[in-house]
Amino acid sequence: MDLFDKCNRFKEHRLAKAAGIYPYFLPIAENHGTEVTIDGRRIIMAGSNNYLGLTKHPKVIAAADEALRSFGTSNNGSRFLNGTLEMHVELEERLAKFTRKEAALVYSSGYLTNLGSISALMDKGDVVVLDKDAHACIVDGARLITARHEIGFQREGRWHGAVVFLLCEPYSVGHAGAGAHHIVTEFQARILKR
Repeated sequence: MDLFDKCNRFKEHRLAKAAGIYPYFLPIAENHGTEVTIDGRRIIMAGSNNYLGLTKHPKVIAAADEALRSFGTSNNGSRFLNGTLEMHVELEERLAKFTRKEAALVYSSGYLTNLGSISALMDKGDVVVLDKDAHACIVDGARLITARHEIGFQREGRWHGAVVFLLCEPYSVGHAGAGAHHIVTEFQARILKR
């Protein structure tokens, strides 16, 4: 079988494009904050991470301009090695103070936040219970621990409807054991210690 046969058989995207309903890779001609111009039409952008329209706010643009002049267009590498800038540290300190926490850590995307945070929260013997419809970044964060997983929520000693990640094979979800239960939602992560 040719490597690309599977790709060539997939036709749904062509049908969606022909019907004018293909939602991916649409080039945005102009960003107006919470609205954008696509194909000459100004429309509401409901699928953006720019919820508050701050990408076009004059103060945000001025701060970005100042950062470009001070640091250039790149931070030279990953945060871990040589890409942590003074403004990263300042932002994390201000966020920690604002949230009244000891410290804060800023990631560049929600996906990376979940990959880094969920896998860091896990210990041997812990259990993560995820809703079956959890965003892929949450599932991937839990999968980083290379744990066994099942689909389901518990009913009569069995699991149905959620994804369960176990860090150690002998740990039984159905009865008491060492470790913590982690409940991860789209909005928060909590560790429930027994």
